[in-house]
Amino acid sequence: MFRRSIACAAAVAALAAVAPTGSAEAASIPRLVSTVVSHDCENLGVTISLTPSQKRRAQALLPAGFRLADAATLLVETSTCAGATVNGQVIHSFKLSEAALSVVPPRRVESRQLPDLVTENVFMLSQLDTNRLLSETKSRAGYRTEIAEISLDRGSNSAVPRIMTASAGGSLAPSSARARTTPLLLPAGVEVPNPGVVYQLWTKDAAGRFVVTTNSNMRIGAPAVGAGTVTAEPGTLLHRLLGGRSASGVAFSGRASGFINDTYVFRR
Repeated sequence: MFRRSIACAAAVAALAAVAPTGSAEAASIPRLVSTVVSHDCENLGVTISLTPSQKRRAQALLPAGFRLADAATLLVETSTCAGATVNGQVIHSFKLSEAALSVVPPRRVESRQLPDLVTENVFMLSQLDTNRLLSETKSRAGYRTEIAEISLDRGSNSAVPRIMTASAGGSLAPSSARARTTPLLLPAGVEVPNPGVVYQLWTKDAAGRFVVTTNSNMRIGAPAVGAGTVTAEPGTLLHRLLGGRSASGVAFSGRASGFINDTYVFRR
C-alpha cells in the first residue's frame, strides 16, 4: 500500500507510511510474529469516499473494538512485486490485492522502519495473494486471505490519459478496477524517499486479539494519479458494502523499491 506515499511523491517528490507510538501497558505491548521484505513493486489503487448508507454497512463489517474513521473510505489496491523474503524465506514474483476500510486505530504501535510522521490505519476486509507462503503467513496471523487470480496493467505512458486496469478473483472480495491517470509525474528512474508515511493494516484473530501490520514503503517512483472505478459482482462482499455494482474515487499508481511489512499480535 502506498497511496499517500504516491500523493506525496507527486506533490512534493517524497512519500511515506507510519504508525502510532507504542504503549507501556502490558496489554498493549505487541509481539512481532512475521516480517515480509519485498522488492521492485508496482501498484494501482482506488480510494472511495463512503456515503452515509455505505458507512453504516461498513461499520457493521467491523469486529468489536474497531470504528470507522470520520472521513471513512474504502481502499481497493492491487500490487505486484518481483520478489520478497517471508520470515527469511525467498519467494519470487507475486501479486496481491487488498480491500480495506479506514478506521480509528484500537491500539498504538510504532514502525521499526520509518519515522512516525503520517499514519494511515485500515481494517483489512480481504488480502488476496498469488503466493501460497505469503497467504499462509497472513492467515496464521489472523487476516482473511486466499489464493486468487490477480492481474495488473499500468498501461502506456505515451497515452493521455493513461489507462490502468486491475482485477482479482477468488471468493472473499473479487473485484476489478479501471483508472484514467496522468502520465508519470516523475522521470523514469527517478525515486524519492518516503518522508514518513506508514500504513497500519488491522484485523482481529480467532482468539479476539488485535493484529496489525506496519507497512513501510522505502523509495517511490513513477507516480500517477487520476480517477478510478471499482466494480464488484452482485452477491460479493464489496457489492453489498457499496450497495451497487460500482463506485468511483481517486486513483493512484506508482512503483516502490520495496516494502517492509512487520506483523504484530497484541495481548488481550
